Amino acid sequence: MTVSTGFPIKRAIVQTLRYGHGPRSYVFPLGHERAGEVALTGNWLHEDFAPQKVPYPFLTYQQIYGPLYYLWGSVMLRAGFDIKVFSENSVEANNLFALVAAVLDEASLQVAGQSTLICRRVGDLNDSDVDEEGKKIYMVGATYEVWTDQPLPQAMTGSLAANAVVARAMMSSLTADAVIV
Repeated sequence: MTVSTGFPIKRAIVQTLRYGHGPRSYVFPLGHERAGEVALTGNWLHEDFAPQKVPYPFLTYQQIYGPLYYLWGSVMLRAGFDIKVFSENSVEANNLFALVAAVLDEASLQVAGQSTLICRRVGDLNDSDVDEEGKKIYMVGATYEVWTDQPLPQAMTGSLAANAVVARAMMSSLTADAVIV
């Protein structure tokens, strides 16, 4: 049995973000110094934070919460993830996030060992800041909540009275065998 954790959900989110019609399909527009080139090449998707000197634009994802709810016969995981796009251009950041939303909003994620119940955007994120080189950077993103469900293994249970009767019958059988020998 797969243990209910956020890791299989992270893996499903990464696989979904890497779809060819998702953020990877973004091409620099006319007027950009790299017009016509695919914007996201190489190492563009990072967990939690991007290393220094990573070229813009790039995406990050981070699990921010993940409580477990034990139901009758299953465990439900409600995991929250922040997905963020960072760019030197606000329009580019918004366009890239639109491609993220196109593949993640209401997505049917393929989570190993778990059934996906919901993948829904629950909040938007926007911010601008200055990076370590003094360039203005724009961040556009959202918090996604993913609900998964996984059946719990069935424990073997029985009635205490029934177990006592079976044990007594076995003891009687052992005693009879000992007398015959």
